Amino acid sequence: MSSSDGKTMLTDLYQLTMGAAYFDNGKNDTATFELFIRKLPEKWGYFVAAGIEDAIDYATNIKFEDSDIQYLREQRLFSEDYLSHLKDLHFEGDIYAVKEGTPVFPNEPLLRVTGPRDQAQFLESALLNIINSQTLIASKASRVVNAAAPAKVVDFGLRRAQGEDAAMTGARAAYIGGCVATSNVKAGKEYGIPISGTHAHSFVMSFDTELDAFRAYTKTFPDNATLLIDTYDTEIGARNACVVAKELKAKGHKLGAVRLDSGDLADLSKKVRKILDDANLPYVRIVASNDLNEQKIAQLGEKGAKIDGYGVGTEMITAKPVAAISGVYKLVEDGDGAKIKLSSGKTTYPGAKQVYRVSNPDGTFSHDLLALDSERCDGTPLLEPAVIGGERVSTRRPLKEIRDYSLAAIAELPIALRDIDATHHYDLKLSSGLRDLTERLTTTHRQPAAIKQSKKRIIDENPVIGLW
Repeated sequence: MSSSDGKTMLTDLYQLTMGAAYFDNGKNDTATFELFIRKLPEKWGYFVAAGIEDAIDYATNIKFEDSDIQYLREQRLFSEDYLSHLKDLHFEGDIYAVKEGTPVFPNEPLLRVTGPRDQAQFLESALLNIINSQTLIASKASRVVNAAAPAKVVDFGLRRAQGEDAAMTGARAAYIGGCVATSNVKAGKEYGIPISGTHAHSFVMSFDTELDAFRAYTKTFPDNATLLIDTYDTEIGARNACVVAKELKAKGHKLGAVRLDSGDLADLSKKVRKILDDANLPYVRIVASNDLNEQKIAQLGEKGAKIDGYGVGTEMITAKPVAAISGVYKLVEDGDGAKIKLSSGKTTYPGAKQVYRVSNPDGTFSHDLLALDSERCDGTPLLEPAVIGGERVSTRRPLKEIRDYSLAAIAELPIALRDIDATHHYDLKLSSGLRDLTERLTTTHRQPAAIKQSKKRIIDENPVIGLW
């Protein structure tokens, strides 16, 4: 990513107004923020951290262009001194991050950002936009892939994604989550994801007969083609596919698969499998689509469906029915020390932290330990240096490497967490140091004397309040 990509202005206005106020008041001490997700959607067992590499690229490439500064000037909100400051703004701090593809859980940081306050604060909106969306889709895709196994899953989400960016980053995230390919050609080109596709019903309808259509398609693609067989009658379509498969076989080619896109997929897959096997075509696979999700796929498995692969679109690329995840970016430490938020239902753990993953003797994950960064604990630390002094120190990892790492890590999770109706909760424990700090700050901010003193100070400084 370069500054010319125009991503710097992908922010909320309040990041700039806060920055202006910090600048005007000379408040630019070192501050630490952490990005974490508050809670899992119902029946989800884990998240797959995604978008991390893109987030790091964003943070290390922020730069306000002349057109950006002029636009902000026209808003008549900011002083020329502050606009000059923005012109030279770039991130000079440190970022520690989990490896992209890591299974993660609520209330543990995916990123820890430390730097001059205005720089670290400015990153919030874009980092949340990048990581929340990709983590949501990667996690949803992982659930679909788990339900389908050992059958494979292809991302069919392009036409139902909410715009180009959602289609592109969604395809990327779905691949991290375990999909083997995407129908999105641009995503294939830009990310190196294998591309896969069939043909539409309109192709079949464009010829006099279904058999003519199949012959025409396999004339152009004689090896490993997939034929859509439900335009008119699925069983007749399967028999027509058998005719073409045998014609191909006689010429030294092979039909790859047939695709079901409607009807009772479990029942039809069994009938089609028998038709293919009776025709001595055991190598021809059956793939299915039609508004699928992890629950429907699991049910197909329970019914003994003979399906080798799934094309999943709408419900994976939009993560239906989960509209968004509750990723947040919170101040945890600054020049005055550790910070805690005590808002009802939104309490945060104070201080710069590290996450340690503790494994059982057999290699499976036992629990995570959330600790202060100054503590040294047993387990594998998940937050690794990505940016030091504003410079990237971790090499951007190839997407396939991220995917392979993620699948291997997910395989080490307790089986109960991988269930589509997960009720088991992974254990996140607190270190003694973090527990003590949390209790101390909670007591300090909530004790009656402190509250009374705070109210008195407010009234003394603002006498009119005493009249309310």
